[in-house]
Formats: sequence, structure tokens, C-alpha cells
Amino acid sequence: MLSMLALTKVENERQRNTLNLIASENYPSPAVLALLGSQWSNKYGEGYPGKRYYAGNQYTDILETQVQNLALQVFDKTGEYGSNVQVLSGSNANMMVYLAMLEYGDTVMSVSIPNGGHLSHLSAVSNWNKFFKKVHYDVREIKPNTFEIDEDDFVQKLIEHQPKLVIIGFSAYPRGYHFEKLIRLAHKHGALVLADIAHINGLVAAELHDTPFLAGDAGADFVTMTTHKTMRGPRGALLFFKKTYEQIINKTIFPGTSGGPHFHQIAATGRALEEILGVETYPGDVSFVDYSKAVIVNTKSLENGLAAAGIEIISPTQTHLCLIKLPDTIDSLEMQKMLECQGVITNRNTIPFDPKSAWRPSGLRLGMAALTSRGISTEQSFELGTRIGVAIIKGDDMSLYAHELAANLKWYY
Repeated sequence: MLSMLALTKVENERQRNTLNLIASENYPSPAVLALLGSQWSNKYGEGYPGKRYYAGNQYTDILETQVQNLALQVFDKTGEYGSNVQVLSGSNANMMVYLAMLEYGDTVMSVSIPNGGHLSHLSAVSNWNKFFKKVHYDVREIKPNTFEIDEDDFVQKLIEHQPKLVIIGFSAYPRGYHFEKLIRLAHKHGALVLADIAHINGLVAAELHDTPFLAGDAGADFVTMTTHKTMRGPRGALLFFKKTYEQIINKTIFPGTSGGPHFHQIAATGRALEEILGVETYPGDVSFVDYSKAVIVNTKSLENGLAAAGIEIISPTQTHLCLIKLPDTIDSLEMQKMLECQGVITNRNTIPFDPKSAWRPSGLRLGMAALTSRGISTEQSFELGTRIGVAIIKGDDMSLYAHELAANLKWYY
């Protein structure tokens, strides 16, 4: 049996020597990782800044307040939002909103997993279905293989089901989308709005995607996000809320459901926010905006390479991820395993109105946030897409190519 340090070493080598195309993963800076293992991990501090149940929290108070302010500086231009940095994950952040704002039997409206939603949005297998009713609004095919939010269905479901909470957010939706119209419609019909921007928050921070942080009735009541995808921070989350809901959200988190904050995670998130703002820099000194622009360009280039090899594209990308449909004769689980054996890390994924199971769905989801952090070029992204496409269709072995490309990309650890 390997020791923890030895196991960590081989995992480091696995990451370095493979091509990571998982859209929900990235490589935070060495400074972010160092903070995760810092002395902040030693401190316990139940409560909030200025009101802790333990002594010795004078610096954690400064830390937490500072990270709250950094988060608002990055995302909120309205001055109408507050932030909580104690939530531990994106799903956990969503749950805090459910517990704070919903009563037993209330209806939640979201997109289903096959159409791009997330497990935590009251999916078919969610335990929250024991307490709340769910209804899903659909996407529609606006042209062959291009699916976007069905606004007519969105309105019809609002009228028919009168949901208490509407979730606008996705985990496998390659298209850009606009928040204001959907938020206003939900508010018009008496619903609260939770915008889950876990995947696109880095693009929102770089002003390359529309934002749900809007003034008045145009803005989401709550915004949740993870910090480790396009934001390129540690594994963690942030929860924002219109200030009207500050007390109920904070009380739901502590003492309602949680104990001591994870200050090492909060500090690492703060460093990632500083890198977004340019106060600190990620290795290579590329600004966060330029990095985010490269993510979008590289994702489109990867997709173009896949298409050139004959792969069927679902909803041509406008973001950091693309979605492909595998030939019907190919088992997506076996294809994912085959690509992994050849050094390409992907995840199988449902496509809109997928007739297959979530375990063996029809597609693969591919993202370029991680490889862009390693310095992959647009030309390399296109060739990578072509090589993957040929491997899928013809069964070509791309092990040598993947190993050589990985060896030539940057590695900061």
C-alpha cells in the first residue's frame, strides 16, 4: 500500500502526463494550493467576523471579511449583493438556498440533467424530491443539433406550476445565454431566482458572458458558484444574495447547518480572486481576461477539429465546453475508458433528450479551461480535436501524441 505522500506523487505525475479535458476541472496556481495546506487549516472559528465562539480569531475575521469583499469586487457591480464564503461546495451552496427559502411541498423549476442541468437542481435522483416538487423547463432545437433554452416552455411552466424557486444554470450547456429576460419572467410570476454559474463564473468575471448580478428586479436573488472550474481556484464555493436575504442565508449556514469555516479554503479562494483582479498573478503573467478569452477560443478550435474529423457537434460552443454525440454503435463508457488509456481524460455526458441512460449516455463533454492554463495553443487545440475524432471514428491510438503534447505543455507544480 502506498503512503499518502507516495500516492500524491503518482497522482501528480498522472495529471502532468495526461491531457485533461474535463470541463469542471482546472489547475489552480501553486500559491492557491499552498494556502490549502497552510496554517489557516489549524484554526476553528464558528460564527462570523466579529462574533466567533472561539478565541484567537482576530486574523480569521480579517481574512473572511477581505475575501467576502474580494468576491463582491469581482462579481457585483450593483452594490445590491452580499456574499457568504463559508459554503463548502456548489451543491452545498444550492442547498443553503433551498433550506433558507423553501417550505415543504414548494415547487422548484430547473433544467433536467439530460438537457444540461445539474444533480443538485432537483434531478430525478435528488433526495430533495422528498421535500419539494420539481418541474423542468426544456431546451428546444433551433436548428439541427443546436439546442437553446425554450423560452415559451419556460413561461408556460411558470404559469402552470407557479414555482417558488427557479434555477437558471447548467453543467453541460455549451451555449451562452442571457439572464435578465429569464429572471424578469420568473419574478413576474412570483418566483425567486437562483442563478447557478458554477461553470461560467470565470467567464462572467472576465465579462465574456452575461451576468446574473443585475440591479433590482433584473437580478437574480441568489447566485451560487464553485471556485475551481473557470475561476481557477481551489475546490470550494461562493454564495451571493440580495442583501434583503442576508440574515436568513447566513443563519441557515451558521448555526443552521454548519460548524466551523474552512479558513484554508477561504484563503485559497481569496488568492484566486486576487489573481482575477490582477493583484496577484498566475504563473506566466497572463491576465485573467486574456486567459479566459483563450479558453473560449481554444474550446471552439477543439470543437472545429472534432467536426473536421467527422464528429457530430451538439449545440456549437460559445463557452468553455463543447458537447459531442458519439456514433450510435459506440458505448460512451468504453470510449471514455479507451481515451483515458491513451492519455486523454474526458467525461461521458448526456445530450438533450438523450434516449440512453446517464451511466452510458450518448455523448462526451469536453472543456478547455485546464489545458489553457497549461498554455495549449489554438493550433494545438484544433489538432487535439482532430486526433480525438479520428480515435473515436477509426479507433486510432493517440497515446504517443497525447504523451508528447502533455510533455510539452507547462506544469507549475
